[in-house]
Amino acid sequence: MLLTGGSPALFRDAGLRADDYAEVRLERATTVDLVWRGDGMESSVTSRDEGCCARVIGRSGSAFASATGMDAGPVLRRAARDAVELGCAAGRLAAHRPYLADRPGETGELAETVGLAEKTELLGAYHAAALAAHPGVTGALVYYRESVADVELLTSEGTGVSYRRRDLTLQITVYADGGAARTAGSVSAGSGGDFSVVRGLAPDLEAAVATAVDLRAAPVVAPGEYDVVCDGPLAGIWAHETIGHLAEADHHLGDAQLQRSLAPGRRLGPSMLTITDHPGRPGARGFVPVDDEGTAGSAVELLRDGVVTRPRLHDRSTAAAFGEDPTGNARALNFRHPPLPRLRTIAIAPGAASEEEMIGGVARGLLARGVLGGQTDRAGFTFLPAECREIRDGEVRGRVRGVVLSGAVLGAFAAIDAIGREQWRGDTSASCGKQGQNALPVSSWAPMLRLRGIRVTSG
Repeated sequence: MLLTGGSPALFRDAGLRADDYAEVRLERATTVDLVWRGDGMESSVTSRDEGCCARVIGRSGSAFASATGMDAGPVLRRAARDAVELGCAAGRLAAHRPYLADRPGETGELAETVGLAEKTELLGAYHAAALAAHPGVTGALVYYRESVADVELLTSEGTGVSYRRRDLTLQITVYADGGAARTAGSVSAGSGGDFSVVRGLAPDLEAAVATAVDLRAAPVVAPGEYDVVCDGPLAGIWAHETIGHLAEADHHLGDAQLQRSLAPGRRLGPSMLTITDHPGRPGARGFVPVDDEGTAGSAVELLRDGVVTRPRLHDRSTAAAFGEDPTGNARALNFRHPPLPRLRTIAIAPGAASEEEMIGGVARGLLARGVLGGQTDRAGFTFLPAECREIRDGEVRGRVRGVVLSGAVLGAFAAIDAIGREQWRGDTSASCGKQGQNALPVSSWAPMLRLRGIRVTSG
């Protein structure tokens, strides 16, 4: 335990009022960042960070404070004082189901057991291979990050829990001279600390090089409406950026229109569409068995058979505001931030269609694979696939470049008319940002999707 015995004296000595809730969270973290750019390795940085935060919620007000260093007493007293003096809104918390299980067992080849020399040899070889792969390759970027954080949470209600967060990401981008515009191919991998996911990526790197090189001669996509077949990684990001962010309960506070849009019982999509946010599986980036309020994680079925079932992902504050149960979605990037309702692992249930059937049913469309970026403003979405090929009369043809997919968030659900039978369950380097807390690890499980009439522009 990072706190000395988790002593309740910490709360007795903080000047709390009788009905105040208080919590302290302490964290020790180690991060390794490795970057290759240009002709070779650009940087190797190992950093260690530690600190604590405190949050006080009561009738007189609420406040959050944090500091580097592990002495939680002064930070808690500051939060208690600020809650009274700063005039922040009073708050309340819903009762929750505390996490009582043992710390989950660790799986895979833990990154910290692999020496730095071995890591740099492997990743440096990827960079060198990318540069040497084709005369048209003009550059490559390799960015690797791993982190391990030990966290302890102690509350005035008597909850005491410690847990370990792990994350690992690798992004390789290969560039080629495309004339007026530089072209690129990419490899994206991630895990909850399992280094084995970055081994054996030579075939993926070869595919990234081929994409970058072939795109030089590919035509720019013609703007218009297309039927789009998305692979699992892109479909997962689509679900995350649409229904996922819409369901974060703090967005619902004071937004009657959003509450009506996601009212339980409302049909959004076809009967084959079921989407759930859940705590994930050990070894994945989005594995969150306990959140940063000490709530045990539980699955939240957002849509079943195309109909809204449970429309909100809660922390304890939003659960109290809506008279609902906390769901285990209170997540903080680190001790410098308070927890917010955030996604964990979003999953689209598999359907019945094969890839051949989905493509065969398209007269004019696109096969979109992977994702370079994506975002939503809760009304509309925009996605940049990593690779796109034309589909004509049920046949996959050549690559096109500059594809930007966009549309209305709520309207996109009704555009789905086929769901693949195989669910992709990998991890990429894609993370989630919200209110300055970037980049939070998340996962997605998704089959292929076919969407009709999606707006496509060139970018």
